[in-house]
Formats: sequence, C-alpha cells, structure tokens
Amino acid sequence: MLGGPVALRRGTMTLVAKTRRTRRGAGVGRTVVGDGPRVDDGDLAKLLEMLAAAGVWEDELLRTLDRPDGTEQMLQRLVEAGLLPSREESLAGLMAMWKPLLKPGCDPWSAELTGLEFLAMAREVAATDDDLPDLLDSLTSQAEEHGGPEALAMVRVLAVVGPVRVRRTAEKIADCLVTAGLRDCPWVDGLGAPEVGPCFGYTDSAGAQEGLAAAFAYGSRPHALVVLIDHEFGGGVKDCWPTDRPDLVRADYQRAAKRYGLTFRDYPPSEARAILDRALRKRPCPVAPDQVEDVRDYLELLRLRTALLPEAENAERGPSRTAPATGATAVHRVKVTLLGARPPVWRRLELPSTITLRRLHQAIQAVFGWESGHPWVFETPAGAYGVADRALGRRSARAKRLEEVAPRARDLIYYVYGWRHEILVEGVAVAEPGVAYPRCVAGRHAVSGGFDLDEANAALARLSGVLVRPPSP
Repeated sequence: MLGGPVALRRGTMTLVAKTRRTRRGAGVGRTVVGDGPRVDDGDLAKLLEMLAAAGVWEDELLRTLDRPDGTEQMLQRLVEAGLLPSREESLAGLMAMWKPLLKPGCDPWSAELTGLEFLAMAREVAATDDDLPDLLDSLTSQAEEHGGPEALAMVRVLAVVGPVRVRRTAEKIADCLVTAGLRDCPWVDGLGAPEVGPCFGYTDSAGAQEGLAAAFAYGSRPHALVVLIDHEFGGGVKDCWPTDRPDLVRADYQRAAKRYGLTFRDYPPSEARAILDRALRKRPCPVAPDQVEDVRDYLELLRLRTALLPEAENAERGPSRTAPATGATAVHRVKVTLLGARPPVWRRLELPSTITLRRLHQAIQAVFGWESGHPWVFETPAGAYGVADRALGRRSARAKRLEEVAPRARDLIYYVYGWRHEILVEGVAVAEPGVAYPRCVAGRHAVSGGFDLDEANAALARLSGVLVRPPSP
C-alpha cells in the first residue's frame, strides 16, 4: 500500500481514520492511518468535498475503485492531493513516536507506556482484534526497513508488550538491528520485569465488587495496575488501568472506605495474585465505554504483571490446574542473565521445580550454546554445588534440586561457568498439561550471533519431558 500501511502524525487528525477519543495521558494527539479505513457519513462527505477541490470527482473515484488496481491508484491520487502522507512521510511519522525513548533518563515504564499507547492506536485501525497481529507485523517490517534507533526502540517494546504472536518476530528484528551495529537503550535490560511492590484494595459489605491495586517499580519509579472486579457480573475484570501514583490510589481507597463503609486492607502479593488469577479466568465484564476501552487496552498488561506476583502454595487453579505449585507438577520460571554482557544476554526458562542442579547446568549449557569446557558451580544460600570437591567446599549437584535452593519467586542463585550467570526465580506455577519441560520461552542476544528460540528448544529436547498428561478425549 502506498504511503503505509500506517502513518502517525503528531497533533493532527486526518479524515480517513481517527481515534475515537484522546488517549489518557497521551499528551499529544496522534493519528493512525491504515488499510481499510473506517469512516462515518460526515467524514465521507467531507472527504468527497476535499477530493473534488483537488480535482478528483465522485464518479472518477467510483470508476477507479472498480478496477483491479483501483485502490492503489486512488491512494496515489490522495497522496498527490496532499490528503494522505507519502511512504516516506508515513515511515517518518511511524518512527517519530519512539524518539522520546532515545533521550537520556528514559526508563522501562515510559517505554512500556509508549508501547501501550501505540497498540491502542493500532487497534483503532485494525478491523478486528484478529487483524491486529497482521497490522503489527507490517509495522515491524517498516521498522526493520527504517533501521534506525527509533526502530530498535519500537521492536524492543513490542517484543515485551505486544500480542504474543508478534513478540518473537519483533525480538528477531531487534536482534538483527543490534547485529547490524545499533545499540540498545539502557532501559531495555529491565523491560517487562519490574520489582513487585505493595498490594492493597477494598471490598464492599455485600461482596459485590472489589478493587485491587498491585504496585511495581522500576528502580525509584513506581507504578501500579488498578483493577475493578464485579462479582455481580460473574467475577471478571470490569475495569483495569495503569497509574504512576499508587500512593494516591491508596489514599483514595482509604477515603472511600471511610466514607462508604468499605473494607480496606493490604494484601500479601501472593494473595493478590490469587485474586487476580481468579478474575482473569472469568470473562471480562466492562460496562461503561471507558471501561470497555480500558479492558481492551490494558488487560494484557494486567496478565503480564499478575504473572510477576508470587504464588501462594495453595493458590486456587483453573479446571486444568488443580494441583498446588509444589512437587512433581510444579514449574519454576527463571531468568538466567550473563552478568556484565553488553548488549544484555539472557534466557527465560521454565523448568521442573524438582530439576537437579546437575540437569539445570545441562539446560543452561544448551540454551546458551556453551560447550562444557570450563569448571562450573552453583552458588546458593544453601552452599556451593557442582562436581563434588571437598577441598573447594563444593557438594554434588546430582541430587540437589532447584526447589531446595530457590523455592520462591524473587529467590536468587548464581551459576559460574567461566562467566557468572544470575538466576532469578520469577515465579512458581503448575505445569501445563501436555507441555514438555524444561523449555525456553524467551531470550536476548548471544555472545556471538543472535538468539533463536527454536534452536534453544531443540537443544533442550533431550532433557525435556511432559509433567502433566493432557486429559483423555
């Protein structure tokens, strides 16, 4: 498509596609122009009037659109008439939104917010939610074509907050751009993994609704996801949105509790996780237009943040996850980071909680492409484990299990193999039926070359096995 598929223009509204309302916190108007624009009758009449002023009459428009290449020809006329941006203008506009992320001091939360705003505008263009990944694939291709630092910032963000289908493509493009010589911004390293903060909320006396805020922080910058759950509409998420001021939300909740007789309380993060897990398993139930928009734009972020909260040992599960997250069906989600590497080199793994440290050593070797050419050891709060060596104070890793040395989310151990690796437990969950573990679910960079998820999992195949068999049909 000429001039697109998408153009972003600061401070302007075009006639062929426009946002329904100003995005909360956007700070500047931006327009998304894409394939298959949706227009109302008033817009169409105005567009025809402008086309006539530019020398394009309605009968010519209809004749042109009836031809096999009519859409392309008409788009060319619109560009020539100044009613649509050229391809170059479109690409420049697409990149303009990401330039603020290149400024010194930009943090991961600002990057995520930019990504969420971008996705919200993309949804305005996509005819349906199913069309959104295709649109984003086209956008990431434009970013790869641009090849500048703004493009790298864009695909790094979409690799974290974008739809699942888009994340891997965006990650690969980002790695290619880095291989070509671009450098990641400092905020990339922690993107998508903030520290868990306080959780608090309220319930009404009838148990009809409850509000919950889960706070997180990137360094000294806090944020929170605020959630409204309506039990009269099935117990699903009625509204959810991000905020930079969890302290003000807490004050508002406390004032409302006093005024309306609500019950305010602080929650352990694991209890907040259980509440949110239950709500997310139910059908969302927004009613007001702003609630519908909030749920559409922020529900996936809520899922990502909920996954960072620690799980209680007796956390309630859905129909296919009835066992508690302990024993033979438990799975550790860990991020293994090669310390000191620039650009960052890491892998995110899901492993049986009962995996021995010896097998964990083999899994790390596989996904990083190491070749067992150095001595290795795990440094844990319970001691050092590797090849047993009394003189060095090392015990055998053959029988020691991961769940024994790092049982909970946010636990930290180290793996030393020539280089030092940090192993952070991001969460503990129940194995999915039919899924083979260990498996690699994400990664970034390599000491030489790029990261390929399929290659990483192929290397893990000999170590993998299904923990929970799927139910019989």
